Parts: sequence; C-alpha cells; structure tokens
Amino acid sequence: MTISRRSLLRLGGILAAVFTTTHLSVASAQLAEPARLGPSADTIEAARAGGLDLTRLPSSPGLHVVALEDSPFFGPMAERMRGEIAEQARAGSYVTEAAGVPDLRIATQTTQPALASSQPDKRYHWLAQILPHLRYAPLSLRGTRLEDLAMVEATTAGGVVDGRWSGVTRSWDVAGLGFVQLDESEYRESGGSITVVKEWLNSDVNGYPATLKTMRSPDGATLVSLSWVTDTTDIRLDLQPINAEAVEANQKAVLDLARSLGADG
Repeated sequence: MTISRRSLLRLGGILAAVFTTTHLSVASAQLAEPARLGPSADTIEAARAGGLDLTRLPSSPGLHVVALEDSPFFGPMAERMRGEIAEQARAGSYVTEAAGVPDLRIATQTTQPALASSQPDKRYHWLAQILPHLRYAPLSLRGTRLEDLAMVEATTAGGVVDGRWSGVTRSWDVAGLGFVQLDESEYRESGGSITVVKEWLNSDVNGYPATLKTMRSPDGATLVSLSWVTDTTDIRLDLQPINAEAVEANQKAVLDLARSLGADG
C-alpha cells in the first residue's frame, strides 16, 4: 500500500490512500500531472481486493469527514477497523498483526528520500538544509521538547511542484521517551482531498479533531500515533516508546508535544 496525496484517506490516523501493488516510490506518483484524473482500473481493482473501494473517495479538494459505513472501507477490512476502534476506546490500545507495527528507526534508515532521484543517498540533518526544497514553512518547534534536539534526519514528502515539495518528515531520538517522527504535508494549495473516518476521531489538537491510537503487535512492538488535519496541512506524530507498557503516559506525552507544535505562530 502506498500513498498518493492527490486523494488521501486517513485509515485510523495513518495516512492511506490510492492503493498500488507495490511499496515503491510515493514520489514517482506525484512528479507528473498532479491534477490528473483518478486511479486506473487496475489500481481500483487491486484496492477493492484489499477491502477499499476507491470509487467512494470524495473527489473534491479539502477535508471530508465520513462515517465508516459511508467510507471506502468494506467487508472484512471495515469489520477489522470497527474492532480496532472499539478496542482502542475500551483499553487505550489495540493489538494488530505483527507486520502492522513498523519499526520507525529501521524505516528511517532504509527508506529512500523523495529527492533520491536527483540527489542520490542525500539525507538532511538540519532543517536549514531541506527548507529550499519545500513549498511551505514546516511547523515550528520553538518552545517544545524537540527544539534543542539534533534531528536523526529529515526527508521530503508529499507532492512536488516546480521542484519543491509539499511535505517533510522529521525524526528525533528523545531521551526517556523514545523515537519520535513528525510527518506533515500541505494539502490546500496542492488541491488535495483528505477523507477522515469519523469513528476514529477521539481527541483534538488545539481545536482540530484528531485520532490518537496505540498499536501493539503480538511480539510487543508498539507505536503511538496521533494524526490531525488543520486548515492547510495534514499532520501525523508518531512515537516508538522506550516503555511500551506506559500506554497512558506515552499518549499524554504525544498529545502534549503535538499541542505545543507551532505555538509561537
């Protein structure tokens, strides 16, 4: 499953969208004709086999909040999501398949940057290095616990217009907390369409409805994920915690961090 930010769908707070048959370059789907018509018949069929009806995705730009029964999810996929929503509400976390919880540190080390085609193996470790490649200013970290930390790395994300990208992913190792990753992508000027499943909205970030969840695999891997959509940007803050058993404390730490982002304006 890979992402096209021309037509986004929030699956339980994790961005999911136009299904393809591989996990290869998201960027390649963005480089040409960003306003092109929807997915191909083959893509629609592949998505349907996985429980996602792409023909039910709203085509108009902007944010769309829909009930699960009206969303593109159907069959076993929709039933699994109902179960995860219920378990998250009841227990504060839910158990997913072993492959469902990524190791963010490994993913950071192995994922190719979006600019790999023009700058092979180029990775950024200071915000000033990546700013010239972005179409907008990323969220400010001033006054947050991330402000004085060295980034593990930053990579471009989202779509590209005139050589500049609509999004950026940044990551940090936070002592006493864990591995933190912040992903943001501007969608308003890009004409993006974002669909959010209403039942997954269980929190808020500075007045914006948000999805907060903790995924746990049978082998103990854990990921705390908070996602929300502002008037201009879709954002996800992930934590791979040091102490996986501290569910409430980890979620509070992620919420507190999210609410402090951009606070200086």
